[in-house]
Amino acid sequence: MTGFKWAMKSPAIVLAASIVAGCATSPIDRNVDPASSGDGQDHYREKVAQGVQKDPLFILLTAELASQRGDTYSATLAYTEAAKALKDPELAKRAVEIGLGDGQLEMAFQAAKVWKELAPEDRQVSRTLMVLQLGTNRVDDALPALKKYLEDAKAAEQANPGIAGATPEKVALEMLMRIPDKNKAYATAIDLFGNNPEDAEVQALLAQVANASEKYELAVAHLQNVINKVPQERYYVLQAQFMERRDNNLTAAMQILSEKADQNPNWFGARLYLARNHTQLEQWQQAKQRFTEMLALQPDNTPLYSSLGFVLSKTGDRKAAEQSFRKYLERTPVVDRQNETLIHLTMADMAMTEKDYTAAHAILDKATQSKTDFDIQLKKSNVYEKQGKPKEAAQVLDRFKALDEDTAVRLALAKSQLAESRKTPQAAVQALELGLQKYPNQPDLLYERAMVAERQNDLGSVEVHLRKLIEVRPDNPHGYNALGYTWADRNMRLQEALELITKATELAPKDPFIMDSLGWVHYRLGDLDKARETLAKAYALRPDEEIGVHLIEVLKKMGRNDEAKQLGEKLKIKYPDSQKLQKQMKELEGV
Repeated sequence: MTGFKWAMKSPAIVLAASIVAGCATSPIDRNVDPASSGDGQDHYREKVAQGVQKDPLFILLTAELASQRGDTYSATLAYTEAAKALKDPELAKRAVEIGLGDGQLEMAFQAAKVWKELAPEDRQVSRTLMVLQLGTNRVDDALPALKKYLEDAKAAEQANPGIAGATPEKVALEMLMRIPDKNKAYATAIDLFGNNPEDAEVQALLAQVANASEKYELAVAHLQNVINKVPQERYYVLQAQFMERRDNNLTAAMQILSEKADQNPNWFGARLYLARNHTQLEQWQQAKQRFTEMLALQPDNTPLYSSLGFVLSKTGDRKAAEQSFRKYLERTPVVDRQNETLIHLTMADMAMTEKDYTAAHAILDKATQSKTDFDIQLKKSNVYEKQGKPKEAAQVLDRFKALDEDTAVRLALAKSQLAESRKTPQAAVQALELGLQKYPNQPDLLYERAMVAERQNDLGSVEVHLRKLIEVRPDNPHGYNALGYTWADRNMRLQEALELITKATELAPKDPFIMDSLGWVHYRLGDLDKARETLAKAYALRPDEEIGVHLIEVLKKMGRNDEAKQLGEKLKIKYPDSQKLQKQMKELEGV
């Protein structure tokens, strides 16, 4: 009820709040949708205006209740009309507040105009109206007030340098970023400040407005003008970010900044930018170098030890990674630790890679929430499974008690997967069925139940559960795709399979695995040209083993054996143990 407490500042609303709210019919009952446009909207506005004339206090009370219910339109309109009738600027101000709170800028703007008429000398309403003019693309109307506002900010800065608040450029940037038409925003920035390449502050402002307007070439050029005058680290980092967007090439931008960082060993921000991007690109050795350099500059920057630990884990340096993680954990209070669970899971994974299962269990047991964190317990189950102790692995999962739906679903999935790995298919079915008893419409459980049935060749159960998934999630493509591919892969019900996969394609046109299904059903239907074209597109998006094997099969069927062999040789490098691929290549040897 925060809004209602604010509204109590107005005397008119104090009276309105004292009215008993049990009346049967509100004067703003409506017979049209208030969000409609044209005559319907005008009619509704007229009804509200009439209601204000009849009973303004009751209108105000029902308007506030409408606001609490989320009916922004009715509330804003009622307060605006009441402000006009009662000549109360506080009511117009409340209307602006409600409109802004829900992002209804046009409604807020109309209310602000009324507020301005009722309180023309109020500086707050002048600024609010200017901001709303900018936010609704009424830039030309806002310019006189904006220029005056910036002149006042400049005068205040000159009178009290450094303590008067934000500089005019910073104030202007905040205002310009409110303009939805970004081309207009950039043009307005030029209009306000000109484009003097020697003025570093103006060039920095223009660079940020140009970047927001997706004029990346201009953004980089403006920032270069800044760097020519003020060659500071922060501007080089910002320029690298703009260059990324201009060239759509992260590596090139990083190369330039890397050279500058090497020339300036105290530049921390540049190294942070580089380290984050090396991590994104999975360039672990380079990321390690930059994080190490940052720690040399700021050895008390504790979160860096966590970041370095994750990077070191990717390089395979278990000992160094554990040392870095332990420094972070030792120096950070439990309540302030970020990613503590992930840290322990990562250390356990490194121990498992070296088959040091005793250490893996010890690491997991040291996690703060070891007994209650499902991810920790799931990892313990995995460790036992890797040890060849399936009974103990199952016991860990059986002992865990899920306290919410998400964890219960994950637990059921984990039990099913463990049962399948133990070659106990009925236990896998039972785990999922128990989950579905409690959450019968849960999409992940329905999908996995269908996949378990498919692996058991229980096609009736496959169809039942995928049809249910399609029913509860009609906008999710995976139910359609899975059922369609089930039929296509078995060379049955092909027309139905085509319809299902086509629907999945409409919902996810760029999904390579759904493209693969579509290509495969075309193959089954004998349309080899469509099959090859579709599978080639899927493989270009995702050079996956299954997609590649399907494409080889189609090429072989078309007599394009050389292409099939070339593709097979490429896939052998990535999937040397693929039995499907080995079978395809063996068949091609004699062709």
